[in-house]
Amino acid sequence: MGDSTSRLEPFILLARSTKGAAAEKVIQDATAATGVYTFTELLNLPNIQALVSDPSGSKSVKLLELFAFGTLETYRADESSYPPLTSAQLQKLKHLTLVSLALHHRSLSYSTLLTILELDSVRQLEELIIDSIYAELLTGKMHHHEQILHVDWVSGRDLRPEDLVHIQKGLETWCQTALTLVQALDDQIALVRQNAIEGMSEEQTYKEERMAMLESLMKTRGGGRQGLGPPGAGNGLDDQSDDVVMRATGAMAGLPSGKKTGLNRRGQGSAASSEELGRTRGSNKRLKDSP
Repeated sequence: MGDSTSRLEPFILLARSTKGAAAEKVIQDATAATGVYTFTELLNLPNIQALVSDPSGSKSVKLLELFAFGTLETYRADESSYPPLTSAQLQKLKHLTLVSLALHHRSLSYSTLLTILELDSVRQLEELIIDSIYAELLTGKMHHHEQILHVDWVSGRDLRPEDLVHIQKGLETWCQTALTLVQALDDQIALVRQNAIEGMSEEQTYKEERMAMLESLMKTRGGGRQGLGPPGAGNGLDDQSDDVVMRATGAMAGLPSGKKTGLNRRGQGSAASSEELGRTRGSNKRLKDSP
């Protein structure tokens, strides 16, 4: 809408230096001019406001207010209060009416638009929408088969002083919602951090307990062997202690305990078989040496 404001500038300069009928002519030209869609700055000029006290000039001021704040429906409700509209003015008023609808609804059905904009065919409606898009009044997508207009972006219109109160309330509500969301995010971040700290503490406690258990098992294994002979002598308590230690060692290394325990048992079995074979060979030799 910045381009629209710059296009209004020549009419503002003329209105500052004209009065009466000449000022009314400025209003007529501005409301019919291509690309001009904002009018508050022109409306607030003293020379324009002076027309309110003139019976003929008051209609021109109301016409300017219609293009600043009103819609086609506003015009139809009281046509006698306005000067007759030219075709260019009527087309522009339809553009502004479309903008007002798009400000309140992101999806607009063709049937609704045809009725409100007083158009006879879908082709006329789509041409008006395309003209509005090229005028940078809105952007969106027309779905011909679905008969619907989806609005992506729409420009604003001139505001009455009383409209500022509603805008202020809307902005306050938005700010409060934003603050609530930020607080909720902060709470969630704090919860995640606390859970991470507790998780690290639990993991450290688990590791310490596991190491203490392993040390205890290693001490138990060493004490049992002192009174029961050397390792691999086939002592049942020693074998059981070895098995427990190997399981704990396997758990510490992150490996299944059964693999290491199995290797230990196979090693003990091999040692026992070798010892038994030696005893058998000794017995056979004594039998041969006897008379």
